[in-house]
Amino acid sequence: MTRPTDDGVRCLRGGTRDDVRDDVREGTPPDRGPDVRAEGRWATAVGQVLGNFVVSLVVGDALRNTLDGARSWRVWNWPPFAVVLGLCGVALVRTPEGPAGQFLWVRLALGAAVLIAFVRVAGARGPAAVQALASALSVALAVGGAVRTEQLRVHGEVDVTGLVRVVRPGPLKDGETLTLVVSGGPHRTHLRLVLQVEDETPARQSCTPDTDLAVRLEGGRNTAGDVRSGRPVELPLGGAKGALTVLVTVRTDKGCSMNVFVDDAVLRG
Repeated sequence: MTRPTDDGVRCLRGGTRDDVRDDVREGTPPDRGPDVRAEGRWATAVGQVLGNFVVSLVVGDALRNTLDGARSWRVWNWPPFAVVLGLCGVALVRTPEGPAGQFLWVRLALGAAVLIAFVRVAGARGPAAVQALASALSVALAVGGAVRTEQLRVHGEVDVTGLVRVVRPGPLKDGETLTLVVSGGPHRTHLRLVLQVEDETPARQSCTPDTDLAVRLEGGRNTAGDVRSGRPVELPLGGAKGALTVLVTVRTDKGCSMNVFVDDAVLRG
């Protein structure tokens, strides 16, 4: 058998010795792609493990799972969610003062709107019609809550008990009148008063059960008679603005001396 020549060996190896020298002189690096990719995947895996550990320590597993699930959130669910949050924020900022009971339904509507909108953003599954109805319902509840807040701001109840001033307070006998002045409150159509009547000297008399009051607005024609202690009475204001003067006349037995206090005063309507 004939021994292959050096040129043949070099051809079989894929190139000449001069070609190898040219590659070395040009600085062509050897092919290390698989090793580099393996190191990159290892570094990425370590980074993910460390990142998950840090997130679990700082915010807890529940919030981390929520954030991981955010990848499935739908972009078109965010506009209704933003509208609901905006309306709820405006309603809370513009909530007027007044008895807490009148804001119960407003707060329930706003809370339900936020809850439904959040469930939709979080990617709750279901028929398309149901999802669209849920988004519309959340926006409608937020709009209703905001509108009701503005209505209460203009016509809602306002506690003005601290704004009531008693002119010449003191024990009153049968037929005597006490003057109350309400100043600084917003404009409303009705004034609701709750008056308390007590005996001046409870050890010597017990006239409260047989005592009633006649209440009227100064300058007004309507008089609320037979008003008992602790029971509310409403006075139509008839467009009156500014300070309100209320006249309270005591009707009791002869020889009785009574003290009259303002327990509650509310403007409404």
